[in-house]
Amino acid sequence: MRVDGPAVMRRIARVVENGRRHYEDLFADDAGVAIVREPARYVDGRLVVDGTPLVPVGTPTVLAVGARPAVAPLPGVGEVPFVTSDALLRMEDLPSSLAIVGGGPIAVEFAQALRRLDVPVTMVIRAELPLRGEEPEAREAVARILRADGVRLVTSAHGIGLERSPHGVRVRFDGGSAEAAHVLLATGREPTIADLDPAAAGIELEDGGARVSPTLATTAPGVFAIGDAIAGDHRRYQFTHVATHEGPQVAENALRGAAHAPGYAAMPRVTFTDPEVAAVGLTEAEAREHGHDVHVELKLIRQLGKARAVGETEGFVKLVLDRGTQRLLGATVFCAHGGDMLAELTIPLHVHDGDLAPVLATTFAHPTLSEGIKVAVRNALGRLA
Repeated sequence: MRVDGPAVMRRIARVVENGRRHYEDLFADDAGVAIVREPARYVDGRLVVDGTPLVPVGTPTVLAVGARPAVAPLPGVGEVPFVTSDALLRMEDLPSSLAIVGGGPIAVEFAQALRRLDVPVTMVIRAELPLRGEEPEAREAVARILRADGVRLVTSAHGIGLERSPHGVRVRFDGGSAEAAHVLLATGREPTIADLDPAAAGIELEDGGARVSPTLATTAPGVFAIGDAIAGDHRRYQFTHVATHEGPQVAENALRGAAHAPGYAAMPRVTFTDPEVAAVGLTEAEAREHGHDVHVELKLIRQLGKARAVGETEGFVKLVLDRGTQRLLGATVFCAHGGDMLAELTIPLHVHDGDLAPVLATTFAHPTLSEGIKVAVRNALGRLA
């Protein structure tokens, strides 16, 4: 059955618009909040909106300006039309074929989704496997599943460049090429804070984002930044839930003089493929690099009754523990709804410094996928004991 591309894209637009309207309606109920749509920038230390000074000097300010797709400086990128993830979502119809350059979360999510919508997809990445930085078991499984879905996955590609072709765009690489109607550059995202002319307010930038203190104060008095607006190592945490984690704390810092310093050691990350790749804390390799004597526990999802009953048997729960302290260092949940299950391992890291005793003492409902967490914890602590 042929996929109705325009109907799919209209639904995407509707979902995005409903989400935007939901949050704007929440703000509209607060008499102290004004929604201003005009472009803003700093002039002589003041935040000016559409030519009118809106925020006086010294007003507590939180910059949550987000990020936009980054364009990698590939050969030919200036002469060949391409789309970003943002632009792809605004298309009125599905592409007739798509080549993707990049192997991160955005790339694999779009590759699988569009291929399952019957779009021919080629994915070209420099690494040996997609999702650099995640556990090798998850990376290998994602690559296998993408190929099973029909994605042409080109790995270890060098000399990547773009050029026009009779059918659209050609992605060339050493030893081969891929042609498609459109090419998606999924090569990361970059902060948009430079558009504000932050230097006019004394805000220093680093690697394209704001330089901040541990309390997320910028170099301008009274001005803070959160989320994707921040520079440096924080670029690893380009997730919506990072900004929502930081927002309330930074608001108190700005308005009440508090000194909250958001932590990131237990910050969850999820790639929304099918199955999902959900992880928190250190990977096995990172834990060893940090000098830990590591114990690894792996629980296969197919061993769970509900997984077999509903036909979702792909995946695993992987725990990384310190052998001496028996504390959790990191975890990966790779399975259907893995992101929903991850909180049960994020809480011990975030609240209990990796102590798994509360998980072990908790009764998990049966049959559920989440009981795989309890079984993995029980097995790990039993072996270490």
